[in-house]
Amino acid sequence: MKRFKNVLVLAIILLIPLTMRAQNSIKLTILAGLNTIDFAAFTFTNNLSGSPRIFHVAIQTAPPGKIVIVGGRISWKKNESTGFVNLVNDFKTKPFAAASFFNDELGNSAILIDHVDVSNDVVTENFKMGKPTGVYRIQLFLYDARNIRIGEDQEDISFLNPAPTISILSPQENSSFDVGNVQAQWTPVQGAAYYIVRANALQTDSQSAEEALNAGNPLINDKDVGKIETVNLSTLLDRQWVGGQKIALAVTAYVVGPGGGSSLRSTPVIFNLNESGSSSKTVVNPDLVRLGKLLSGRVNQDFVNKLINGQISVEQIQFTDDKNATISFSDFLSILSFWEMHSESIISVNYQAK
Repeated sequence: MKRFKNVLVLAIILLIPLTMRAQNSIKLTILAGLNTIDFAAFTFTNNLSGSPRIFHVAIQTAPPGKIVIVGGRISWKKNESTGFVNLVNDFKTKPFAAASFFNDELGNSAILIDHVDVSNDVVTENFKMGKPTGVYRIQLFLYDARNIRIGEDQEDISFLNPAPTISILSPQENSSFDVGNVQAQWTPVQGAAYYIVRANALQTDSQSAEEALNAGNPLINDKDVGKIETVNLSTLLDRQWVGGQKIALAVTAYVVGPGGGSSLRSTPVIFNLNESGSSSKTVVNPDLVRLGKLLSGRVNQDFVNKLINGQISVEQIQFTDDKNATISFSDFLSILSFWEMHSESIISVNYQAK
């Protein structure tokens, strides 16, 4: 019986640290698309104010706000035939009260970098390439005040053989706009040197978008808009359009590459111009259109339609995090970009009208 008690005590002692460990966690989330990621994504230093918001680190501890340290390393694989080598051998923050943060908050809050050890040769090789190439593995470790590891996470960011696509986010199919304010937005394409916009009016209701775009004398004749991904189509017109017309629109990305590069064209969309005098003066926010597309089939469809048609403004929506703390619309857009790339990570969506 005495031996059984000893075993039971040992089991309880082992269970306690395992339980405590389960209550502490660190989660790394890459927020931006590959086209927006630069070497700032792999920088761990103080005073990163103004750098692009690339990733988010979520930390949970028991009790909340306990003193922790975040450390880790960054590895790099040049191509499929090579293994990983360390880009950043090791880094650690100074102790801080556990809190979640974005990469651009390092050094601008209570979270300060204590030390960083980089592989200079590997860093130099990366910078010679001009942009991130290959696969980058970010590993993060969570330590308590005694420097005992209590959590870890990692994410791989791959630039190997991307399959670029482009799609028009706004206007949506069959949406309506005033003649002087047609905002167009499309998904960015990695490596795009510039985007070309083409639009034309349908001559009959039975005419397809492709037939209208291939017809002569287009309204917008393959205008090069540079690297921007949002534009007011009304400013690109080669000849005036009028209310009541149906307009076909397509956007083409020219992607730099071997042999002179290649062109990637979107699926065309057809939208309507409001009749003169019947203008609703509705301005459609392209980012709310993105949100509507993501929520379609997950929440009340009437709410989704109002998002897409511009009947709901940003000011009418409150965005909160998992702790019910309000977050800004710009921060929400970073999360939205992640959801668009990883829709499988959405477990459930709750919609509450007020």
